[in-house]
Parts: sequence; C-alpha cells; structure tokens
Amino acid sequence: MLRLLSTSILCLGLITTGCATTKKLASKVNIGSSDTPLQQVLKERPDLRKDSATVEIRQFFNSVESPTAAQVKVTETGLKDDSVRSMRTIYSFKLVDGDWKKIDTEKSYQCMRSKNTKAFQKAKCS
Repeated sequence: MLRLLSTSILCLGLITTGCATTKKLASKVNIGSSDTPLQQVLKERPDLRKDSATVEIRQFFNSVESPTAAQVKVTETGLKDDSVRSMRTIYSFKLVDGDWKKIDTEKSYQCMRSKNTKAFQKAKCS
C-alpha cells in the first residue's frame, strides 16, 4: 500500500512539473496582450473547423526561449474543388512591441492534374 501511495505521489509530481513547464513556454509565446499566432489564424478562419474534410495546422517559432517570429501553416485536403488536391496557406508573424502582428499570407496549391502533382505551386489549379 505504501508503494502504491508513493508511486502515485511521484507521478502526480511529475505531471504537475510538466504542466508548469508548458505554462512557462506558453507565457513566453503569448508575451503581450495579443493572441498567439495560432489563435489569430483560428479567429480569422472559423471555416477551418467545419468546411474541409482534413485540416492540418502547424505553428512554428524561430526560437524556443524568446521567439520573435512565427509561422502558422494550414494545409487543407479534401476540398470541394476536384482540380485541387490540397491548399496550403502560410501565415507569417513578427513580434512587435510585445504583440504578434501578421506580416504576410502566402497561398499555394497542390493540383490533381498537372506536370507535378506532388509539389505546391502559387498558380491556381485548372
């Protein structure tokens, strides 16, 4: 019984330590009063939650400790347009005076029928 109790306490300690580390990292990313880059993209694109068959969202930072730049890459697959296999949108952000500001948005398409069906291109599919 004592072993079970001590193991439970040890596991609980490890779990709370992990949560504290995650909170520290999150506080470094969400520095000022603005939302994180990912939160801003989700607010701008509420359609991502219901319109696409498959959505992959990835958030990247230039540094773990004190990030100053970020990208959110959204890849949508299973679109209604049968000429498009996937659509990728890359949102670029920069940390300005403690707030994340969107500085660029770049769209690219992976076509079903073209010379290269594996690569993304900036031109719309036909």
